[in-house]
Amino acid sequence: MHKTYVWIIISYVFVLIYFLVVGDKIVGALFLIALMIYHAAELYNEREKQHADTETKMTMMQHKLSQTEKQKEETYQQFISLSTTLGSGVLLVNAEGKIAFANKDFNHYFGIEASDKDYQTLINVKPLYKFVNEAYLLEVPKREQIHFKEHFYDLVSTPIFEDELFQGCIVVVHDISLIKTAERFQKQFTADVSHELKTPLSTIKGFSEILSRGTKVSEEDKKEFVEIIQKEVTRMETIISDLLIISKMDRVDYELEYTKNNIQATIEDAVALLKHDIHNKNLTLYQNVEAKSFMFDYTKMHHVMLNLIKNAINYTDEGHIEIKGYVDKGLYIIEVSDTGIGIPENEMEMIFKRFYRVDTARSRDTGGSGLGLSIIKNVVKKHDGHIEVSSEEGKGTTFKIFLPMKK
Repeated sequence: MHKTYVWIIISYVFVLIYFLVVGDKIVGALFLIALMIYHAAELYNEREKQHADTETKMTMMQHKLSQTEKQKEETYQQFISLSTTLGSGVLLVNAEGKIAFANKDFNHYFGIEASDKDYQTLINVKPLYKFVNEAYLLEVPKREQIHFKEHFYDLVSTPIFEDELFQGCIVVVHDISLIKTAERFQKQFTADVSHELKTPLSTIKGFSEILSRGTKVSEEDKKEFVEIIQKEVTRMETIISDLLIISKMDRVDYELEYTKNNIQATIEDAVALLKHDIHNKNLTLYQNVEAKSFMFDYTKMHHVMLNLIKNAINYTDEGHIEIKGYVDKGLYIIEVSDTGIGIPENEMEMIFKRFYRVDTARSRDTGGSGLGLSIIKNVVKKHDGHIEVSSEEGKGTTFKIFLPMKK
């Protein structure tokens, strides 16, 4: 109890005793009036103090509420700002099932304007609606991948709770189409590699088993079998070597080793290694290459020229091969032409695909890996250049490489 009220009670007791003992009514009345006035004043002061305290507390509560609302608004604005730069779709469904927010990426992915609508409007995109509906009704975290209009999306839903009450859910959508495409290509590539290696392995196994049986095999046959085995081993070495080159170039952190080189000398080095093959097929070689020095990866460009010239030799039975090199509009252009079998028009877009062959029997016979043109295109692209091809079936083919002359 407050001390003031204790003294007031004591004072009332004193006045009562005074009345009973002394009996002076006038003095007792004066004491009583004075005590009542003091009592009333104290009550008034106490009420004023309580009122002031209440107002202070209300002001503090309003301030805290205002700060909380301000923080919520700032957090929401930060959320909006983040969602626009996230590069992923964001959907916010509130406790009433209304879409409180959908960013531009989400709307773009599914071709809808979802904001301020009931989430039931998503029913036109059935796999998305099914996911959001379950996330909203079950009030639990969910993750699922869906397919919509040739795109793949990874959906992640997180429920929102406040004081253990469900306030809705947030759904984040990632476009994983590139990853899925890469996975598909990887699987196809693995299948193609297995297929390409299976043939030479089967051949090697078959002939080696014949030689190891101890049965009577003529020396002539033995020599032929050994030559076939050696040829298939060489072919496997070529495939594996080209696969290693491709795997390195497919890496994100792969970089070319730029040095200043003479492009004419690079082409001459490749020609020197293949002159024997050109002579053996009785082909004529024409060269008109302009000497020019600029920055490029010598090893990779040397490999490009080897593949292009070897390709021309393999697919040309008679006639000639012509190599040109010249500068045009700030680019160094390399042309490799032949008078070979040419490429059918309906196969022109396929020739740069891995393991694709225009003439399968001829390519296998020459020991080709089917990866040469794919490597060429990749190397040229890494040099910020491009490659073009023109061909007429039965008359020959021309490959043109366009390289920027980096200083």
